[in-house]
This record gives sequence, C-alpha cells and structure tokens, in this order.
Amino acid sequence: MKRFYFIFSLLIIFISLASVSAYADTTDAYNPDTIFENHKSVMLLIDSTTGDIIDANSAAADFYGYTRKELTKMKISEINILSDQQIKEEMKAAILEKRNYFEFKHRLKDGSIKDVEVYSSPASDKTGNAVLFSIVHDITAKKLAEREAISNKMMVIYLLVAIIVTLIIAVVVINRVKKSERTNKNKFKSLFENMNEGFALHEIVVNQDGQPIDYRFLDANHAFEKITGLQIDKIKDKTVKEVFPNTEQYWIDTYGDVAIHGKNVKFSNYSSELDKHFNVNVYSPQTNYFVTVFTDVTLEKKAQEQIESEKRLLETILEDTLSGYWDWDLKANTEYLSPSFKTMFGYSNDELENSPEAWQAIIFREDLPRVFEQFEKHVSSKGEVPFYNEVRYHHKNGSTVWVICSGRVVEWDGDKPLRMVGCHINISKIKELEHINEEERTLFKTTLHSIGDGVISTDINGNVDIMNSVAESLTGWTMEEAKGHPFKSVFVIINEFTRTKCDDPVEKVFKTEEIIELENHTLLIKKNAEEVPIEDSAAPIRDEKGNITGVVVVFRDCSDKREKQEKIQYLSYHDQLTGLYNRHFFEEELLRLDVERNLPFTIAMLDVNGLKLTNDAFGHEAGDLLLKNVAKVLKNECRTDDIISRIGGDEFIILLPKTSPTEAELIVKRIYKAIDEQKVDNIVISVSIGWETKEYISQDIKEVFAKAEDYMYRKKITESQSMRNQTIKVIMQTLHETNAREKVHSERVGKLCRKIGESMKLDDEVLKELELAGLMHDIGKIAINNDILNKPGKLTDAEFTEIKKHPEISYHILKSADVYTRLAEYVLSHHERWDGKGYPRGISGEDIPLVARIITVADAYEAMTATRTYKEAFSHEQAIEELKRCAGTQFDPDIVHACEKYCWK
Repeated sequence: MKRFYFIFSLLIIFISLASVSAYADTTDAYNPDTIFENHKSVMLLIDSTTGDIIDANSAAADFYGYTRKELTKMKISEINILSDQQIKEEMKAAILEKRNYFEFKHRLKDGSIKDVEVYSSPASDKTGNAVLFSIVHDITAKKLAEREAISNKMMVIYLLVAIIVTLIIAVVVINRVKKSERTNKNKFKSLFENMNEGFALHEIVVNQDGQPIDYRFLDANHAFEKITGLQIDKIKDKTVKEVFPNTEQYWIDTYGDVAIHGKNVKFSNYSSELDKHFNVNVYSPQTNYFVTVFTDVTLEKKAQEQIESEKRLLETILEDTLSGYWDWDLKANTEYLSPSFKTMFGYSNDELENSPEAWQAIIFREDLPRVFEQFEKHVSSKGEVPFYNEVRYHHKNGSTVWVICSGRVVEWDGDKPLRMVGCHINISKIKELEHINEEERTLFKTTLHSIGDGVISTDINGNVDIMNSVAESLTGWTMEEAKGHPFKSVFVIINEFTRTKCDDPVEKVFKTEEIIELENHTLLIKKNAEEVPIEDSAAPIRDEKGNITGVVVVFRDCSDKREKQEKIQYLSYHDQLTGLYNRHFFEEELLRLDVERNLPFTIAMLDVNGLKLTNDAFGHEAGDLLLKNVAKVLKNECRTDDIISRIGGDEFIILLPKTSPTEAELIVKRIYKAIDEQKVDNIVISVSIGWETKEYISQDIKEVFAKAEDYMYRKKITESQSMRNQTIKVIMQTLHETNAREKVHSERVGKLCRKIGESMKLDDEVLKELELAGLMHDIGKIAINNDILNKPGKLTDAEFTEIKKHPEISYHILKSADVYTRLAEYVLSHHERWDGKGYPRGISGEDIPLVARIITVADAYEAMTATRTYKEAFSHEQAIEELKRCAGTQFDPDIVHACEKYCWK
C-alpha cells in the first residue's frame, strides 16, 4: 500500500510543478488515490512473486464481499480457483507482458463463483519489486449468456443465442517507475490513456444563482474519443451545448448535482446523437468538477435485444404450434409461463400468474408426484433420463386437458440444477383417439369372441397369432397352446369321403394371394380326434402398402347347416303334411321310370272324396287328419319300389313300375278295403281310384296318365256323391249329438215350414223340400264353436260375426251333394230380410227364394216360443204379434199372415 502511495505521490508532485495555472484546480482528476477510490471497476495490486494482494479499491470490496482490510491479508489464490502452479504461470505471463488479458473464475466470500476478465500490467514499487496492477470486470452474465446460447443451439429451439458482450476494459501498461516524478506521471497517465473505458473531465457551468446551466469538456482519454467519435482537441474547453445543442437539461442537472455536492452516480444511458448505449460512472474529484467514466455497452445491449428477439420468435413458434413454453429459475424458484401455456387451460395471460405454484394448482393432484419423480430422475442422471410425462390438467371450464410435459435442465452449478426450460403440448385429441381406438379394440375383441364362427389369424410365417373362443372350441386348442404353432398343426382337415388330408388353406393363400374356400365335405380333426364337419374361407391380411402380412381363416361347424340342407332337400321332394313325395319329385320320377325295363308301367291316380266338405264342416284340422290317414293306407298297401306322391290338395299318384293291369287291380282293391276299415271320429273316408298301364315303349306316358285320370273321375262321379250324402247325414247327426237344443230347434222349424207351406197350399214335392230345408237350415253351425252357440247372454260383436257365417257354411255343405243342391240356395238366404237389411247378401223382397222366406218366419217363431235358460218363452199370441209388427220390414207379410192363420199354439 505504501509503495503504491509512493508512486502516486511522485505523480502528484510532478503534476503540481508542471501544470499551468489554468488547470491548477483540476489536477485531482488524475490523482491516483482519487481514481483508485472512485473508479467503479474492480482494481487489485498484487505481489507478482508471492501472490499477496497488496491493495484493493472499494469496488473490489463490494464485488468480492470482503472488506478492504480482509482483502489485503489474502492471497490471490484464495479468490482465483486455479491451482497455485497455474496462478504462478499466469502471473509470470503478465509480468513478462506475454499476455495482459485473462479470463478466470473468482470465488466470492459467499461461496458463489463469478466469471471475470482481468487486465493485468506490470509495475514496480520504489524498491524495484515487481507488482501487478489488475483491473477486474464481472463477465458472469456474458458467460451465462454464452452458455445459454450454446444450450439453446444444442436444443435447437430451446433458448437463446449467445450474449456477445464486449466489456471494454482498460489495458494499462505501466513501465517501471522512474525516479523522476515527471516520468511517474506520464507512466500513470499512460495507463488511463490505454484504458478501454471512456474517461472525461468536465467543469460545471453555473449561472449567477449557482444553478448548473452547462458543462465544459476539459480533458478525455483515447477511449473517450474512440467511443464517442469526438476529438478532444476539437471540443476541449467547449461546452456540451456547443457540441450537442439538443442536450437535455436533465443531464446538466444530474452532472451539476454531482459536481456541486460531491455525489457519485452510476446509470445506463442511450445517446441518440451517437446511437449508442453506455454504462456511466460519475464522481466529483473537486467542487464544480466531475469525471465521467463510461463503457460502450451497445454490443451487449444489441446482443440482449437479439436474445429477446429470438426468445420472442421461439415463443411465437411455440404459440403457433399450440405448445405452452415455460422457463423455470430453480435458484430463485420463479417461473415464466407463456401466454399459449395459459390459453391451453382456458386462462388469459393476466389470469394465471407466472409461478411454479400456478401450474401446480391446476394439474391433477394424483399426477403431480409423477412429475416430480421424473424431475428427480432427470436431475440425478444429469439429463441422461429425459424429463417426459403425460399428465392431466383442469381446464378453466371444468374439462380435462391431456398434455405432454417435457423439458431439460440447461444450466448447472456442478450437480445442482439452476435453470430448466420446456414445453407443454396438448394431446387431448390424441388421448380421445386413443380412447376411441381402445374402445374399437375392445369392440373388436368382443365381436371376435361373440361371433358364431371360429376365427384364426396367422403371422407372415403361417404361425397362429389369434384365436377366438369359437375356434378354441372347434379345434380343441386353447389360444395359449396354439399361439406360435404352425397353422396346419392346429387346423387338421380331411376329406369326409376319401379320408385324405386336405391342403393347408394358409399355404394356398400365401401362394395365390387370393381368398379361397374349403372344398365340400371337409372334416376338422379336433385335438381329441373328434371329427367336425366344417366350411370355411381363408383370406390374406395386407398392410397399407398391400403386402401380405398374414392370413385369417374363418370357419364354422356346418352340422346344423347340413341337417337343414338335408331337411330342405327332403321338403323339396316331399309333401310336408303327409310325408309322401310331392309333385316335383313325381314329375322327375315319371321321366326316370319311363324306360323299357320298367314295362309294364302302371299309373294309378287317387282322389279323396269330400275333402272340402270335411274342411267346411269339421275344419281344416279334420281335413288334414283325413289326408294323413289316406297317406298311411297308401304306404301300407303299396310295395317298397312303388312311388307314392301327393300332387294336389286331394289328389295322389302311385307309380307302379313292372306292374301289369291285373297286379294293379289287386293293389287298388287292397287300398279300397283298407280305406273302408279306417275310422276317424265322425269323418267319412272315401277315395276314388283310376289306373292305366303302359305296356309298349311306343306309348306316350302322358296319354297313359290322362287315361288314368279320366278313369278316376268317372269313378268319382258315383263314389263321391254317395260319400257326400253320407257325410251330410254324419254332419247333421254330429250337430244334433253335440247340441240337443239345435236338434229340437231344427226339427220344429222343419215342421213349422211344412205347416206354413200347407197353409199356402203348396204342392207335396215343395212341402217335402220345404220341410227338409227347415230341418237342415242350420247345418252350417257344425263349424261354429259350441261355447258361442250355447252362450246364455248377449253375444259380442266378434261372436255375432262368427255366428253370421253359418248360412254360407250351410250352403257349401249342402251344395257339395247333388241331392241337396236346391236346398243350399234356400239355407243361404234364410237370414235375409224383406227390406234388404239381412245377410249374407242383403237381397230383399221376392228376390229372396220363397222357401227361404218361409224358413225365416218359422225360424223366428220357433225361437220366440222356445224355452231358453236366458229368457222366458213367448206365447203363441205374443209371437204372432211380434211377427206382425215386423211384417213388411223383416218378414214377408203374406207368410206372416199364413203363419197367424194356420199355426197352432
């Protein structure tokens, strides 16, 4: 310290002797103590041999965190993190002036490490000991920006370009101190002349009130000239308003405050005249004078602006890709969240604060531990393990937002992370698609296992890949057993008839690249050797480019199908009701059998008599029973090789190959006999059979068939009428047996009809017909349910509609027999009315047959006078009065008059 002051004292003496009187009051601006104390750059004086810190200014104490006294008791090795040997080598390079500029890492009192640049120049004290004068600048920000830029480039989009900061530091070269004060002054001033920081001495100009109104340029170093572009010899002794007329009063007031009151000021400034940015230190060496020490930080500012610009560009890119950007300062625990990050969750930029707590508040609570767990893995692996998570956030509207959260630590202090950047990408739609795909996969599995067909798919090598439950059941192999096995070892198939092994369908598909189907009559041999008839198809599985990647085989147990096919085939040739062959089969067989070896060839045609009559009277079930019994007789009485077919409703054909007329007649007689012996309730069974024999090959089989048919119809004329007459008698008998009231009613109506006819003087033949018609007028009620006929109360509309059918049924029954044909017309009309409001045809007056009109009156009279459980009988007089009341509307008046005159009580 003393040596340093000794040098400075020589300089002071020199300046005081050599300076002219005009500058006598300004020499303190060059005073070493003043500069050393007031300069804002860190300055150190170091023993080049021992490394002891001889002296340090206040800026050094502020920077390192030690007091000046503590610093002067320390060695430079306690600050510089280099080894002792490295420090000696660097000091040697500086003392020999091989290098004057260095970049080191210095450790502060609080333990933090700062990047610094050092300008060191050799000097000597009075005794000639070598010392180093060092000016230290903090370039941590610069280095951090450089590392940040490198990190960003490595991450492509993650952060910023290198901060290019050139801190212009004075490189001072001080030669050995001369014994002469003049030499010392020149050497010391040379140091400031060679500084990279601008240095200027000014005098404040005040008005008569002592208020600063301008300031004058007195002196400046070369760095000032270089930075400002102003030549000191041209502006010396000029005021700032003379040099820069537009200078604002603000700067004059600021500098005046420093010069007059002795304040120190540090600030950043932009000069529009010079288009440059400066960091400025201002202090007053003496009243009314001030010194400006400034550094051109234009490049640093522009670099910072470039960083900010690229940061904005990066954020814009992330905004456009709908990605949320975040920047986490782990040391300060602060976090920047980009606007798009906030928009992703429904918040405006102002609604969600920039902090770690903000995003932690909206993330799903159960997902947060996974985020921190992944962070710890990323940090502990020094970035080897990626920081990647798929997590859920709560949207402002209550919905769920799925995001990919990824990032990377970009700044480290040893193993300690300092800064981390990353982004959030909204994958909600992807998750929705994944959910849909999962549902589709589930649906596919469900469908695969629910369809009735067996499904097996193979890989490109023909090995089993997938089997559904049906395939497992049909093959006897489980999916676990079959997976990876060759398809042909699981799916073993043979021909049902030849018992030879069938070709592998999978190999066929790989070979032909087409869909194939199994041949008919294929049996699948199950794992337990059981045989199953199957049908299947095999198809190639192709990728998006059309390349075959496997084969899918779909197969089913066709046992039921075969059974159904056989049933269909049976039905296509057989009559469903009787089980005999049908017309289609008969026609095919007729052609097949019409060959010479089957001669003589007889065709017998059979017709069931009165089938319609039976259906009308007893219902179709009775008619079906009749046909079944006839079919049964035919099958029993015909031979094994005979072909029996039902070719129509009541028609049967028997093909008798190698059968002569005599043999045919014997067969027909057996059939007649068996039919006569058949008894089915009250049903009369009767058939008519005609036949014809083809004895020569030249005869046309169609003519033979026509003759058999003609013969059958000739026999039917007589045989059928007899059966019909017999059937009608059976019907009447059955009706009367099942319903005693109907028997009494029919007999009384018949007698009443005859009495009315007699009163009308009708002839005997008409009277016989009239009585028989009255007896049989309700024969059609045989087809009506007895519950309706015997119902004691009023009939419903549906029941009455059913009752109204009996005239037509009666008509069809009686019409079927020639002997009763005339009666059929009468009974059809016996519910018609004189005024035309009756049924079933709605005819009126004399259009209604006379017999029918008589039956109508007799039927009404009998109904009124008969005793019923649900009503009392009318007397004769009451019944006649009712008939008379309805005469001319319901009844023929003449017939009512005849009934009144001749009917008895």
